Amino acid sequence: MRRWLVFCFLSVLGCLSLQAQVPDPSALAKVKTAALVVRATSSVSCGDGSEGTCVRNDTDVATNVKTYVDGTDLWQHFEKAEATKADAILEFTVRNGKTTYGRISFSVRDADTNNSLYSESREVVMLENDIVRIVNHFLKAVEEAKNKPTSKKKS
Repeated sequence: MRRWLVFCFLSVLGCLSLQAQVPDPSALAKVKTAALVVRATSSVSCGDGSEGTCVRNDTDVATNVKTYVDGTDLWQHFEKAEATKADAILEFTVRNGKTTYGRISFSVRDADTNNSLYSESREVVMLENDIVRIVNHFLKAVEEAKNKPTSKKKS
């Protein structure tokens, strides 16, 4: 019985991993326009005596992230566009950005298919440094994708 449960669990786990999306770095080379989306939240006391914490939007952190991104070379590589007209959606999600236990996630998705093109996540050490480094890593991946020779089938 125990082996059967382990087998079932591993089977389900295997199916879930098959559904995970693998980023497509070759598609990065085709991106010309991009839209930036920043979501920032902070955990706060609920104030009603309930257990746990509540979450609120952190507009100060969101504004800072946009400022830090604008201070990078990102917009020298892409034309800034509205989400409905962009080739890709660049999304920063920052949780508890003003704390020592904060986390930043960055994802780039194809605006038409919603396929993942790039992602990176890290703990917050110093928000400005972390954002700048994430953007630099992304731009390096874009340059590598552009410089990678495309394989063509011979007929």
